[in-house]
Amino acid sequence: MTSTPNLRSIWALLFLTYSALLAYGSLYPLATWQSARMFDVSFLWAAWPRTISRIDLLTNIFIYVPFGLLATRAIFRRHYSLTHWLSICLLGAAFSTTMECLQLFLPTRDASNIDLLGNSAGAALGAALAPLVSRRSHFFAWLVALRRHWFRSGWIVNLGLILLVLWVLAQFSLQKPGLVAGSLHEGFTPFWESSVANFRPGVALLFALEIASVSLFISILLRPDHRLIPGTVKFTLSAILLKFLIAALLIKLEFLIRLLSLEALLGLGLGAGSALALVYFRAKPPPYPLLAGVLSTFILAKLMQGAPFLTATGRTPDLATQPGLLLNIGGVAYLVAELWPYLALGCTLALWDRDS
Repeated sequence: MTSTPNLRSIWALLFLTYSALLAYGSLYPLATWQSARMFDVSFLWAAWPRTISRIDLLTNIFIYVPFGLLATRAIFRRHYSLTHWLSICLLGAAFSTTMECLQLFLPTRDASNIDLLGNSAGAALGAALAPLVSRRSHFFAWLVALRRHWFRSGWIVNLGLILLVLWVLAQFSLQKPGLVAGSLHEGFTPFWESSVANFRPGVALLFALEIASVSLFISILLRPDHRLIPGTVKFTLSAILLKFLIAALLIKLEFLIRLLSLEALLGLGLGAGSALALVYFRAKPPPYPLLAGVLSTFILAKLMQGAPFLTATGRTPDLATQPGLLLNIGGVAYLVAELWPYLALGCTLALWDRDS
C-alpha cells in the first residue's frame, strides 16, 4: 500500500531537484544583480532575430523535456488526459517566463522570447513523453522486450546501455570527432574537394577509433548467440546514421552532404569495417582485451588533441576557467564526449572481471 506514495515522492524529489538546477543554470552566474535595471517585458512580443542559433534552440528545448516529464510523473500518477498535459504546458511556460524575467536583472544574461518558446516546447514534449515511461505502457514493455532479446543480463550491461545513450548525446559536441567539429563558421570540405595535401590523418584516426570503440563496446553487451553478428552490424550502422542525423540538426540540410569529408569517410569506414571484421572472426569469448586497447588508444589520441579541462589549445573549450560553457547542449556534449571513453573502459573492465 505504501509503494505508490513512496514512488510519487521520488518523482516529486526529482522534479524539485531538476527545477532547482534549471533555475541555477538560467540565472548563472547568480552575481552582479542590478536592482535598478528597468523591468521591461517587451521582449515577450519583440520581433524574432534574423538568425537563430540551432544549438541554442535545441538546448532550450532539450533542457525542459525532463522538466515536463518529471512534473507530469510527480503530479499526475494514474489518470492522464489532455487537460493534464495542458496544465504541464502552462507550468513549463510559467516557469520559463519567470526565469526570463529574472534575467532582466542580470547584465550577463538576455531575456528572449525565442528561449521562452523553446522552453515551452520542451516542457510540452516532456509531458507528452511522460506516459511512455510508465511500467504499464506498451512502449515500456517494448523496451524491456527489446533489451531482453538483444542484450545480456546484469546491471553492468544496463550501465553499458546507458553509456550508449550518453554517446548519442556526445554527438552534439562541436569538437573532434564530431562531424561539425570546428566548422560551423569555416565551411566544410567534402571528399570531392579534398586533396592529399590537406588530408588530416589525425582527424581520420579519431573517427576510426571512436566508431571502432562503439562497435566493439556494443558487441560485448550483446547476447553471445546468433544475434551477435547481425546485432553488431545493425547497431553500428545505426550509430553512424545517428551521427549524421544529429549533425543535420546543427546545420542547414543543404550543407549535410558536405559533411562527407575524406577524413570522415575513411575513418568511419575503416573503424567500423575493422571492428565488424574482428567481431566476425573473433574467438568465442568477448574481445575484452581488444576493446580495452582500442579505448585506451582513443583516450591517448584525444589527449594529443589537447588535455581536457587543463588546456585551451585551438578550439578546445577550457571548462576550468569557463564553466558557463556547460549552459548549452554543446558544452554538456563536449563534457560527455571527453568522459565517455573512460567510462566505457571502466564498464569493459567490470564486465571482463565478471566473466573471468
